[in-house]
Amino acid sequence: MGPVLLRNVILVLLVAQTTSIVLLMRYSRAGSRAVEDGPRYKPTAAVFLAEVLKLPFCIGMCAYVVGLGGLAHLIRKDVLGQADTLKCALPALAYTIQNNLLFVAISRLAAPTYQVAYQSKTVFTALFSLLLLQRRLQVSQWVAVVLLTLCTVLVSEVTSSQHGNLSLSSSDQLLGLAAVFGAAVLSGGSAVYLEKMLKQPSKAGLWQRNVQLGLFSMPLAAATMLWSDGEFVWAYGMTQGFGSVEWAIVLVNGAGGLLIAATMKYADSIVKCFASALAIISSTVLSAPLFGFSPSKWFVCGAGVAVCASVLYAWAPTTESLLAALRCKHWRVTRLYTAKNAHFPETESLIADKTKTDA
Repeated sequence: MGPVLLRNVILVLLVAQTTSIVLLMRYSRAGSRAVEDGPRYKPTAAVFLAEVLKLPFCIGMCAYVVGLGGLAHLIRKDVLGQADTLKCALPALAYTIQNNLLFVAISRLAAPTYQVAYQSKTVFTALFSLLLLQRRLQVSQWVAVVLLTLCTVLVSEVTSSQHGNLSLSSSDQLLGLAAVFGAAVLSGGSAVYLEKMLKQPSKAGLWQRNVQLGLFSMPLAAATMLWSDGEFVWAYGMTQGFGSVEWAIVLVNGAGGLLIAATMKYADSIVKCFASALAIISSTVLSAPLFGFSPSKWFVCGAGVAVCASVLYAWAPTTESLLAALRCKHWRVTRLYTAKNAHFPETESLIADKTKTDA
């Protein structure tokens, strides 16, 4: 599979995953439930089961890369025997809190509102990149950051109607917005922290990093479940309230973490930005018939600004590409100048040699 086709496949999968997980989560929290089915499932259990799903898969991928014979050596020496593994505890904690906050948010916000508000993670990612990676943003990217900040303000002004089968108060919506913004901060910080780790000189591959993260994420998710819903789990069991939709959430959520890892390896942040923009559109379109979502004028403005800002942020040229364009333009100008001054052939030779040396 060629690199262009692979990028397109990852883009389609990201849009499908981002859209489906939000709609499934919203439906599972807002849909009606028969009394005889017992209490609704606990989100902390869904987060824990997703981690249980991811860790064995990542170990299997490590076995595929190094072989079954080298897997034990890799786990013993490169995972458990490395102090570098301890650095994964911080992003693992951030991801665990983030995933639980997203359930709090989707229980109190309409799916499109959640999608647009969660785009604020691009703002926090840019700020953390500036602080931790000393990454310089282009002017167009700063414009995109300002636009995304504006869109979060517009979405915060969304008027509440009926969101699915659940009537939400203003306090519920404020709590949902606070949860999604908190998750956005954790998402941006942990993503930049992990990117910094991946860019440091190390033999650890992407799947090995996921194993290191899973060693902390799974017990942290279990501890969160027992601390928050321990009595419920002991009384009803961990999978109480799980049906086909809830198991689909676990599978799609687990696959999402692996898909992000594949994006970091085989694609780039441009694909993620485009996927987020397309997911806003698709979730808004699907939420109308599924949940009776009726967007206000503020939401339409905010969603439009979010989509435009995501595309603008993704299309920002890098410093290297700008220098290459200027260098190419300089070469063309010097060639044109020397062609008009053909009676100085030594000038053309000197400029050509100088330009090639600069290149």
